[in-house]
Amino acid sequence: MKAKKILSILLAALMLVSALAGCNSTTTPTPAPVAETTPAAGDPAPAPEAPVETIKVGVLLPMSGSSSYYGGVQLDGIEFCVDYVNNTLGGIASMGGAKIELVVQDSAGNPETGVSAFEKLIEEDVSAIIGPYNSTVGAATAPVAIQYGMPYVLVNCTSENFMDVENKYVYRTNIGSSDNQGIWGLIINYLNEVRPENPTTKIAVVYDSGDWGTTSVESWRNMAPRMGCEITIDEAVSESSTDLSTLVNKIKSNDVDLVIVAAFSAATNLLVKQMAEYEVPAYIAGLGGGVGDIEFIQNCGSAAENVFYSAPWLPKYGSASEEAAALNEKFEGIYGYEMTMEPCWGWLGMATIADALERAGSADREAVADALYVTDILKAGGDPAKDWIMMFSGYEGVHFATEGQHKEVYSQGVRYNNNDRVGAEAGMVLAQVQDGKWVVAFPEVYNNGVEIINYQ
Repeated sequence: MKAKKILSILLAALMLVSALAGCNSTTTPTPAPVAETTPAAGDPAPAPEAPVETIKVGVLLPMSGSSSYYGGVQLDGIEFCVDYVNNTLGGIASMGGAKIELVVQDSAGNPETGVSAFEKLIEEDVSAIIGPYNSTVGAATAPVAIQYGMPYVLVNCTSENFMDVENKYVYRTNIGSSDNQGIWGLIINYLNEVRPENPTTKIAVVYDSGDWGTTSVESWRNMAPRMGCEITIDEAVSESSTDLSTLVNKIKSNDVDLVIVAAFSAATNLLVKQMAEYEVPAYIAGLGGGVGDIEFIQNCGSAAENVFYSAPWLPKYGSASEEAAALNEKFEGIYGYEMTMEPCWGWLGMATIADALERAGSADREAVADALYVTDILKAGGDPAKDWIMMFSGYEGVHFATEGQHKEVYSQGVRYNNNDRVGAEAGMVLAQVQDGKWVVAFPEVYNNGVEIINYQ
């Protein structure tokens, strides 16, 4: 009896172990998530996964330091886009209306600080990161994104020296500095049509000593001969410059036709004022930076008159949809200024991330990276549900050159994951200060075909 009792206990124990094991068994050697199993006919449906309530997206921008103005206004555009996604669109539909939550870190416009801030965002468990405005910070953080498998959408940050690595994590929605070549070829041809007796042949290039400025100079060095231009002056400046009179006199004595400026606010304002003070007849054309500051005209006063700006198309220049025009007014009511380049490029980058999240149906970084890799957005003729993404852009759409762009686009080798739907004019216009305000001088389609440019 005693032996039978012991045997009964052992059998019971074995049955219990078997039953417990059966509760955890699967039909394959590798356990699969419950949502991926197929229930047998008549079985109750598996319980759905708990809905994701918020999706964290990291923002890396210069919120302090000499670039803090640009970081601040870019953040305005990113926040404005997130508000649209969360409240107008109702969140990310494929994740049950999950809302996007921004986690902001300050790069201070410094590469080392930027890397540290980027790593903090990784620790914050964000699904993707957008930023960083400064090209030097982009060059330092892009390798970190690849190393850690972090989806990273670059906004502004137009230098090319870190886009040569094939990967599925780092993307850029706006143009790189090389993309300016197409629009500037058209602009120079137009200027020569306007002033045929005195064609634009002598160019001065004044640039910030950081990555953005030096890359812009390299781009101009490559394209100037093809446009029939000669760069007669090639000089770096910095935000700490206090006197540019030597440079200004050099521009004047060399009979320069056009001064291309790729510098930030302090240096740009100083150059513009001192060229007016020394009565230099050359025209000035900014590539961004200082001329894009909403206070540029106010800061430079009458010296700003006739200054050009090779600018991204903005709603205030006309041809915006009714919804875009209304949102531009709403933006101005909230932030106190109309949307400029940085907010518009911030919107586009953030909207592209939101689109990737929608298609991924997951906050998982690998899923988001995979979705970004196959991004396919068209401004016209695409999915009407995605029209909102392109509302503040002059590009033809967003599609990333994952197989690389070669010499026909990028003369310095192979460039990966740049937006290859920027169009022949790179979404740009040539704006000019006339009577104390910006107007579009080219293309003339914005002025019903009427020539309004001042270029004598």
